[in-house]
Amino acid sequence: MAGGEHMQIHTMMLGGLEPPYMRKLALYLTSRLGEQVTVGIVDNPRACEDAAKNTVWVGSEQFLSEVREKGDDLHCILLAEENETDGSVFRYQSCEKLYQGIMFLYRQMEGIRPKSVALKQKWLVFTTDQTIPSLMAFSVVCAQILGKTAGVLYLNFSECSGMDRVFLLEDGTDLADLLMALRENGAAGLDASVRRMAEMDYVLPPVNPMILHEIREEDITRLIQAAERSASYRYVVVVLGTSCCGIERVFHRAFRIFHLTGRGGLAECSRQEWQRFIRLCLGELQVPVERIVLPDVQMEACGEHLIHEWTEGELGQIASKYLAGDEISGPQD
Repeated sequence: MAGGEHMQIHTMMLGGLEPPYMRKLALYLTSRLGEQVTVGIVDNPRACEDAAKNTVWVGSEQFLSEVREKGDDLHCILLAEENETDGSVFRYQSCEKLYQGIMFLYRQMEGIRPKSVALKQKWLVFTTDQTIPSLMAFSVVCAQILGKTAGVLYLNFSECSGMDRVFLLEDGTDLADLLMALRENGAAGLDASVRRMAEMDYVLPPVNPMILHEIREEDITRLIQAAERSASYRYVVVVLGTSCCGIERVFHRAFRIFHLTGRGGLAECSRQEWQRFIRLCLGELQVPVERIVLPDVQMEACGEHLIHEWTEGELGQIASKYLAGDEISGPQD
């Protein structure tokens, strides 16, 4: 990570649960948090000499009772045996659900949030002038390819993109919920809303597509600022399947713009009008806008396996051509 201040490394210690359970959860938390937080496992918290205030203790009720003997002002998250309450997370659920619950509580802890790091992010924007189902598929494949070498955040502003059903994603916090959280607290982080799928982090597209027409310009500004504060992402992939208020701010942040379109005269007329709109949004900024015509995307059954199939197939070959090189160069209009 180039430039900026050094991150203050925080520690998350797990304890009081079955060793295989803790090892699995620790590995998952480490993969999701990267360099932001150091995750460890401890048998006896009373034997730990360093009970720094930037340590978060996660575990059973008995484990946390031993932790609190070191001081009343320590940060603790209970993995509850029964239904979760304020300050606890139900332990018998997927690692992703545990991560979401832990990070929701973690971000509420006063003085424990990691410092942001100045990170040179590259924003890639995907647009279309018509309803093209392959918009979501192609943008996900690009995000997966980029995610093999660097952190990627995927944001999809599309009406009924099909992403949830295609990859059989679990219900949960979506883009609308994230925008509302940022309205209430502009300094809020992304962690409680972000999930993991293969090589990329993502926020669920809005379940209710009408929310896209209720977005304000300041919502987009806060979202951009929240993404820029994250030390996890070198790339942010944004899919603009729908025009919404504040869209010009996304175009202004773009490093490259990929425009998906169809074949024929009607598609060409639509593409020219859409590109005129993009240029209007960009103003004097010189951001390359690349036209991409894709073949039909094939699928026999829904599921996360499609990521591998598409990435290894023709769609992945096309994406690799456009993403070739460190500067993500590709054929231009």
